[in-house]
Amino acid sequence: MKSIRSAVIFDDSCIPRGNDQKSMEYQRFKWLSMEKRIMGLVKKVNISNIQSVADEISNQNLIACRGPFCQAVMKSQLGFPDSSNVYAALVAIINSKFPDVGLLLVKRVVLQFKQAYDCGNKTKMHNTSKFLAHLVNQTVVYELVALDVLLLLLGDPSSDNIEVAVSFCKECGSSLLDYAPHKLHEIFKEFRGLLEKGELEKHVKVSIVKLFAIKRSKFKRYPSILDELDLVEVGDQVTHEVSLLHDIYPENSVDNFKPDSEFDDGSFEDDEVYNSRSF
Repeated sequence: MKSIRSAVIFDDSCIPRGNDQKSMEYQRFKWLSMEKRIMGLVKKVNISNIQSVADEISNQNLIACRGPFCQAVMKSQLGFPDSSNVYAALVAIINSKFPDVGLLLVKRVVLQFKQAYDCGNKTKMHNTSKFLAHLVNQTVVYELVALDVLLLLLGDPSSDNIEVAVSFCKECGSSLLDYAPHKLHEIFKEFRGLLEKGELEKHVKVSIVKLFAIKRSKFKRYPSILDELDLVEVGDQVTHEVSLLHDIYPENSVDNFKPDSEFDDGSFEDDEVYNSRSF
């Protein structure tokens, strides 16, 4: 009795030939394979393998899979916010090659922060703003959005908002000091005004006082980019202008497979697996 495997190999009508490789069934299989591969690569990225991971991701059809890439990065960053600088560096590398992918991710991160702020979700605000700060540090997005975040939080000075603002300022204060020193000075005037009002909880006051000390040291303990993560040459950097004031379209439709007459996955390593399936 023939095995199922041998039956499939013998019956070559199961193997897509010619235009069959542009069929919806084939494209869906390839797209899902790329989605799975990208998610796996993002999950394993760290400071020591980031360049090789970025190269592998770049070899995928990132235009077709830009939605899954953004989803994978944002999900991983929320799960491991202490690695925000690593995820931002990964985005910076991808953004230098695929600016449309970088722009989509920035827009989604900004939108995620706005939604967290509207819902009063302190943890999500803190974690998302940390990612946004490092995207500013990596010059993936202009410092305008960092100033937007600080002005928004300080304009509604609840204890939670001030704590998020202080943490955010630590993360990207060095970049703001370099690129927008006068604006940063205005931000610290807002912090000082809050201290002088004397209406804050003690631990919040202490955090602001410590922030002033960090600024006087020129954010020495909070460098904008670690040497190991400074991986994109200045000439290759692409910086996007996105603001909290912009109407943001997240392009959710690109998160799912869509047939494309010009579909190209960039590799054929999954063909053998595909061809071995029975339909």
